[in-house]
Order: sequence, then C-alpha cells, then structure tokens
Amino acid sequence: MRLVGTFGVNRDGSVLPHVEVGSRKARLLLTLLAVERGRLVPAGRVAEVLWGDDPPRRPDENMATLVSRLRSRLGRHIVEGGRSGYRLGDTVSVDLHLAAGLAGVAERSLVRRDSEAARGAAQQVLAMLERAGVLDDEPGALWAEPARTLQTESLRRARHVAAEAALRDGEPVMARPPAEAALRADPMDEIACRLLMRTYTALGEPGRALATYEGLRAMLTEEFGVDPSHATRDLHLAILQERVLTPSSGW
Repeated sequence: MRLVGTFGVNRDGSVLPHVEVGSRKARLLLTLLAVERGRLVPAGRVAEVLWGDDPPRRPDENMATLVSRLRSRLGRHIVEGGRSGYRLGDTVSVDLHLAAGLAGVAERSLVRRDSEAARGAAQQVLAMLERAGVLDDEPGALWAEPARTLQTESLRRARHVAAEAALRDGEPVMARPPAEAALRADPMDEIACRLLMRTYTALGEPGRALATYEGLRAMLTEEFGVDPSHATRDLHLAILQERVLTPSSGW
C-alpha cells in the first residue's frame, strides 16, 4: 500500500484503480489501518474516522460489510479482526513502513563501517520519501499525523546517514545535499548542523561552516536560552583552530 503521495494499492507491480479497490469508505478504512502499522484499531476508532459525528444506525454492521467487500476484492487476508477492531493483514506491506525499516538498515550499516551499504539504503529511503508528502489526498486528517511524523523521522535519519557516509568516503560534494536538506527540514537539528559544518570545511568553505554554527547558536539562544551541545561547540572550536575533523559516534 502507498501512503506517500496519494493513497494507492499496488498488486503484482500495478497500482489498482480505485474502483477495483472499493468505495471511498472502504479505501479510507484501508488507509487508516495502513497508518496504524498493523496495530489493532478499535471498532469505535474506525467508526469515528469513517463517519465522524454522523455514524450510521449500525456502524458495526457497516464496517463488517466494508471489510467483507475488501476481502472479496483483494484477498481474505487483506484485513484481519472482527467486531472488536481491525488491523491490516500481515501479508500487506506499506511503503512508509518499508522506508522506516530501510532507515534502520542504513544506520546499522554505518555503525558496521559499511558506508556503501549505508549509502545505498539511505538513498532508497530518500527516493521513496522525498517525492511527496504523506496522504496528500487527506491533508486535514489528524488521524494521519503518526504517518507524517514517521516520514519526517525516516527522512531525517536517512539524510544523516547519507551525509555521514559520504563524508567518511571523502566525498563532501555528495554529503552536501542531504546535510543541507536535513537542516532545512529542522533548523535546530544539531546532527545536521555538524554534518553541514564538516561538509563545508571539507569543501574548503570554513566561513560557511562557522556561519552555519552561528545560525544554530542564535536560534537556540532565542528559542530556548541554551547553547549548542558540547559536540557542536567542540566542532566549532576545531574549525576555528583549523584542526583535522574526524567523525564522532554522535556524528
């Protein structure tokens, strides 16, 4: 199932037309279950998302009918559960959750100092998640926020790994785009700040590295009244003293 961009169901390599998946309510039910990452969603919660403040007289029966139709169209294991609640079947994969798993693969590969594998997995995550937001066809859906948060976190992790691995491979030009993207997404991301400082320094632009630090320092002072972490301050001092920069466990 696809949550990145607009909702879709992919079977055997092809995206099914909505009419083959089911009604609007049936697709919404699948979307909710996909967002919940395989957890059992209580029937009351399902009804709230499907009908809001105007439920049918027998919501349990209506839900059971929707599930029955989905099973007949997409296979009996597409949705599991019953009157107490429903969950996505174990045989169903979701693009957003696959990407989150790949972000973990990228991080573990970096810990093993396998930068090639780390970069490969990180680039897969970026290719999957950077092209669009989550559920662009449901922009106001509060129930979809966990999925949007997962996308943001997976992108952050993948950008960190992509930049760090490129720096370790002596390719600061390749480190620059993910490091800059990570800091744009969260200007107070200290790991991204350090990655970008190291990148600019490796590219022979220490002035930009120092300016990046100053931007973070000013923002933290204004927003929270605190200084950057010791790791970030140490890196700033190393650049000022023109010392050799080495990767740390905290990147």
